[in-house]
Amino acid sequence: MGPATDFPVHVLSPLIGALAVTGALVWSLRRDPRSLRNGVLAVLAVHYLLGLVVLVASRSPLLEGLTDAVTLVVGGVVALGLLLLPLLLVVDGVLMLRRESRSLGNALSLLAGLSLLGLPVILVLLLRHENPVTGTLAVGLLAAQACAGLLFLVFAVHTALYSWTARRASGSAVIVLGAGLVRGQVPPLLAARLRRAVTAVEERAEPIPIVVSGGQGPDEPYPEGRVMGEWLRQHGVAADGILVEDRSRTTRENLLYSAHLLEQHGVPAPYLVVTNDYHAPRAAMLARVLGIDAQAIGAPTARYYWPSAYLREFVAVLVDHRSLVLLPGLAIGSMMLATWLSLTAV
Repeated sequence: MGPATDFPVHVLSPLIGALAVTGALVWSLRRDPRSLRNGVLAVLAVHYLLGLVVLVASRSPLLEGLTDAVTLVVGGVVALGLLLLPLLLVVDGVLMLRRESRSLGNALSLLAGLSLLGLPVILVLLLRHENPVTGTLAVGLLAAQACAGLLFLVFAVHTALYSWTARRASGSAVIVLGAGLVRGQVPPLLAARLRRAVTAVEERAEPIPIVVSGGQGPDEPYPEGRVMGEWLRQHGVAADGILVEDRSRTTRENLLYSAHLLEQHGVPAPYLVVTNDYHAPRAAMLARVLGIDAQAIGAPTARYYWPSAYLREFVAVLVDHRSLVLLPGLAIGSMMLATWLSLTAV
């Protein structure tokens, strides 16, 4: 009688939390799928839902055993993935540097893999000394890794949600972001964007204009927009369906100048922005900040290029959302202070 009576009471709190956060997530996605808060709400919703499942399963031996089995399998897969992840990142980083230019952005997957491999070694060395300084540093490193992992999880969930919702977005025009020319020609990365733009137009019931956006860089013989427009004409797109924006130097200018060009031609929002898949969520966030009614869709990217590019986007989003870094930073500082006080207490 007792367990059956108090069962609803135990379930009430996580149930209310799961419903409230899931409802907030649905509202947020409908209001603006570009907002990073969707990733935060999705992670919280999964947290509450998993807690609710565990609580309900604990009331039944059969369900509890099934839950334990599923947890064991999932935990094993995750653990294996975490063990292999550093090695895969290192291999991808080496491949990236061999095939692309040697820059910090292209080396991010290599640096991430090396840091994951080196962290356990550093922690062992710190803890061997058994003093307040090394103990505090060890706690700080562990806390920083946990916070970075949580932030990356939020970012990854947000990008997955956004990619899913953006596929169904409507638009009265397509804006293709430039990506740099190679010896004055359209490289594969940019060609993928142009092909995705053509596909996006073909998916619409009526033809819509394509804006090719990109100015002339210091190492480029022509403005990107003009070369992109010529590529489209050579691939069967009618000249009257192409608008060329050839002044922009940054993604911000791509969006602003292209939106202004479309307004001049009487094409109202919303718009579709085409870039590469790893860049689409951040491009959409930037359009939101600029007040442009546009959703971003992504063109496929070479697999070896994706990890470093995705990590670069993650870092850029953290820079744009400094409050997300400030709060974990305060938490890490508080944990280090508490550790220091506990280890130095007489």
